[in-house]
Amino acid sequence: MVRRPAAVLTSPVAALAAYAAALAYFALADSLPALGTTDATAIASGAVAMVALAACTLTLLPARDEPAALLALAAGGLLLGGALTASGVDPGANVAKALFAASAGMLLASWLSLPQLVVIIPAFVAAIDLVSVLSGPTSVLLRERSPAVDYLSFAIPGWGGGGEQLGVADVVFLGFYASAAWRHGLRRTATAIGLLLGLVAAVVAGVLTDRTLPVLPALALGLLLPNLDRLGPLLSTDDGG
Repeated sequence: MVRRPAAVLTSPVAALAAYAAALAYFALADSLPALGTTDATAIASGAVAMVALAACTLTLLPARDEPAALLALAAGGLLLGGALTASGVDPGANVAKALFAASAGMLLASWLSLPQLVVIIPAFVAAIDLVSVLSGPTSVLLRERSPAVDYLSFAIPGWGGGGEQLGVADVVFLGFYASAAWRHGLRRTATAIGLLLGLVAAVVAGVLTDRTLPVLPALALGLLLPNLDRLGPLLSTDDGG
């Protein structure tokens, strides 16, 4: 029997492999050689990190309809991520935060399960993220280098040293969007690819413009564009019929 591409994403073995690979990558990334230019290095290292975080998220999808398990995973990831961040163990903290963020996003999707929200929430949070990162609270935290940023973000290591940060909330919504897509019959493989491309596109745009840019608008496009023909029926769903 040939398994569909989407089925590969939902293997428990794949989840363990994804988290192990992510831990190994984050532990070794800063020792990898830099590429020819600073921009090329930043794009390559950031893109690989996005693939690692996306894999950690997508491979948890088998638990999307198990709220008790998601709650336990989110709580464990939150506590472990906070402790490892305080101890300066960034690779382990990244993996723990990924577990928290993916679980929390899927838990949120199980609570906010109305079909119409698959369209409304991405548009709403994308607008908020755009304002927050460019001129709102997020920009202030980044500009002032608040210690809270370390707990609210992933430390994305750069090859040869240095690095960037990605907000934990971005991966929360990655988990939310993926779970909602699976729940409401959107294109699974195309959506997974779209979400990953959204993450990578945000990295590339940030490097090329040399500024911090919001990620959630790119994720919203990654969710909605592959499913444009299916959004109308979602918005017109009548739960009372």
